[in-house]
Amino acid sequence: MITELYTFSPSSYVVAEEWNANFRVLYNTTLAHIEAIADAQAQIAFPDSDLTDVYNAVRSQLNSFAIPGNTVTVAPECEYYKTLANGQDLVINIPSGMDAEARILIRIQEDRSLRPFTINYSGTKRETSGLITSFTAGTYILFIYETNGLAQIKITKTTEV
Repeated sequence: MITELYTFSPSSYVVAEEWNANFRVLYNTTLAHIEAIADAQAQIAFPDSDLTDVYNAVRSQLNSFAIPGNTVTVAPECEYYKTLANGQDLVINIPSGMDAEARILIRIQEDRSLRPFTINYSGTKRETSGLITSFTAGTYILFIYETNGLAQIKITKTTEV
């Protein structure tokens, strides 16, 4: 950055002293910005790469919940789980404008020809279940992603060991 103007040697000025004063102001302002950025990085960006406090704060926020009844309204970035009794079904409500993903794990204990869940959504639903044609006893995962009036639901069966 230019801090002073000279002709060919120091102390031989090309323009008025006001220009050099302007350059000093710009230079000092740049130094102040560099210092402010360094301070902000030290306070916010964790330059020592120790993110323990951040991870602890994230871990303290629950995002995995047992479903107490037969109905669940999903929330962004949350996971829900439920073991269904024989003949019991789960009602899943997806709110419009969620603009996020959620997961639901369902364990059924008997083979079924019909789905053990019903999905309610006011917009367009796109469900894919791959090769699942009937619901045999086991654990199923529903991956839900909602945005722009479209809920995409992918249903998979886990392999249990």
